[in-house]
Amino acid sequence: MFLVNETDAVLLPAARTGGEMVKLLGWNLPPEQMHLVHEHWKDFPAPPYFMHLLLALIYFVLMNVSLIGNGIVVWIFTTSKSLRNGSNMFIVNLAIFDLLMMCEMPMFLVNAFSERLVGYETGCAIYAALGSVSGIGGAISNAVIAYDRYRTISNPLEGRMNRVQASLFVLLTWLWTLPFTVLPMFNIWGRYIPEGYLTTCSFDYLTDDS
Repeated sequence: MFLVNETDAVLLPAARTGGEMVKLLGWNLPPEQMHLVHEHWKDFPAPPYFMHLLLALIYFVLMNVSLIGNGIVVWIFTTSKSLRNGSNMFIVNLAIFDLLMMCEMPMFLVNAFSERLVGYETGCAIYAALGSVSGIGGAISNAVIAYDRYRTISNPLEGRMNRVQASLFVLLTWLWTLPFTVLPMFNIWGRYIPEGYLTTCSFDYLTDDS
């Protein structure tokens, strides 16, 4: 058996079990794009195509469930005046972050069918930026919701936020995501790289800058 990465045409001997060659992750990326892939991932065999299709199916189902569920939340809030209070603004804000995360899904489906990252550096940056904003924003939104519940329970008469206060907290959740999203795009504070099957992108959590 031989491990092969076709981007640099280098054969890496593994265990001789015949003439079969095992493709490594990144085998179908052009040489000029291999710098995007961390050395950690280059040692793993590429998954079979059906695994990409299985993940695409799972993500497709999750995407539709999320679009319907979070879409209903936003629709009810915008059409029911009685629900437009400070606490519900945080719920809607979280639903918007979840919907934003679903914007990644079409990109992932294309990547999965292609068995590689489509768009290379630009595609990776867009995918990871969407994940950064929606992921970090969703986490901070949950923290804000917890704080709002704490205020309401500990001080039931005066603890409820009005819409102005809630709007400021909603703005905070979006501002909080900016440095973590923008700086890696310009390689100022970390960078975005492919991960896993190299069909998704995220922060470079493997490089040790120390």
